[in-house]
Amino acid sequence: MTKYRKILMQILLIGIGISMFHNIASRAQVAGQSDLQDVQQIVAIVNDEVISLFDLKQRARLLMLSTGRTQFSQEEGQFLQRQAMDALIDDRLKIQEADEYDAGMTNVELAAAFENYAAQFNLEAEELEEQLKAAGVEKDTLITQIEGSLAWNGVVQGLLQPLVNVTDDEVQNFIDKMERDKGKFQYRLSEIFILVTDNSRREESLESARLMKQRMDNDIPFSAVAQQFSQSATASVGGDLGWLMLDEIPKEIREIVPDMEPRTISDPIVTEEGIYIISLVDKRRILTLDERDIRVTLKYIYKEQSAPSEADLLAYNQSVAQRLRQTDVCENAEAVTSEINATSTNDLSPITIRELNDEAAEAILNLEVGAATEFFYDDDGYRSFVLCNKDIPEVNLPDFDTVLQSLTQSRLQLLAKRHLRDLRRDAIVDYR
Repeated sequence: MTKYRKILMQILLIGIGISMFHNIASRAQVAGQSDLQDVQQIVAIVNDEVISLFDLKQRARLLMLSTGRTQFSQEEGQFLQRQAMDALIDDRLKIQEADEYDAGMTNVELAAAFENYAAQFNLEAEELEEQLKAAGVEKDTLITQIEGSLAWNGVVQGLLQPLVNVTDDEVQNFIDKMERDKGKFQYRLSEIFILVTDNSRREESLESARLMKQRMDNDIPFSAVAQQFSQSATASVGGDLGWLMLDEIPKEIREIVPDMEPRTISDPIVTEEGIYIISLVDKRRILTLDERDIRVTLKYIYKEQSAPSEADLLAYNQSVAQRLRQTDVCENAEAVTSEINATSTNDLSPITIRELNDEAAEAILNLEVGAATEFFYDDDGYRSFVLCNKDIPEVNLPDFDTVLQSLTQSRLQLLAKRHLRDLRRDAIVDYR
């Protein structure tokens, strides 16, 4: 798949994780019955609740799906097993804490949550269950993971959020600081956080983080790894921390972020509380117009042709360039598509320039409204983007409520990390 086809897939909101899930589920080897023997064997007890060998194998298999791979080295297999055990322990602790404060999930709520999860993959609940079954994963394994995440959200919102207090002065000071810092960089970050409560396991956790980084360097999406492995409250949103000014970023992370390039991932960062892996999604200047924030409405024209040569592409561009210049393609896309013997055309929802890759963004920024890019080679044909509308945003200070919500969520995430760390520390975990 060429880069322009990847761009198109992103524009059409076809998530990497979604297609990956389908592919893996369809070809993963279904474990034999021997893999599920000794399901009554106990591997850990968490505050009097049992984790069985069956639970451990199932969660490891679910984690395997999230990586997009079916073959692992012995070292990677041990890593998956350790992460599966940690995830199961965290789920038990989260659900126990939710039950303590009547924030647990009912069966009806869990069924609805499973349906919503399936909808993210454009599946009905029954179809998702079949996909899991084909990969050797029981539905209840995913249900337990979903329950842990939602139960923890209940604890965070119900128990911890009332403890967060952001004053009006703090909000106003933040807004004033943004005015003073106009032109400085603001960073869009995502995180993976591995909690370390036992210093004797710190090196083991660091090795786990290195393996995660290695996987993401091999094109496994950061958000997929964060959802499965991160022990932060942001795991449910793929680790997304939102836009942060430099002094809002924890000190240990703050030191490396300015030297990172957008779309890059840090090496593991060791802190007192645990280990971070940071993705710099993007950066922008505070209260300064960034042309990548311009919203555009696009059409594309596509001509299918098997393995076209560069000469074919050049000839096709020469033959249709004048026709595209003389016609309002946005209003007459169907007619133009027919006249130039193209295969199809379609609308693309308004998106920001930053959602495109650099080469496509540059080509579209240089267009006048109504103009089209040259046809680019796709792995199965030609494609051209037509600029139908351009919306240049105003640059304004955020309003009071937006800043209040941002500061509240930032402090809530920190409080949630510490609360989970305390639960881990105080738990009685008996490994068998």
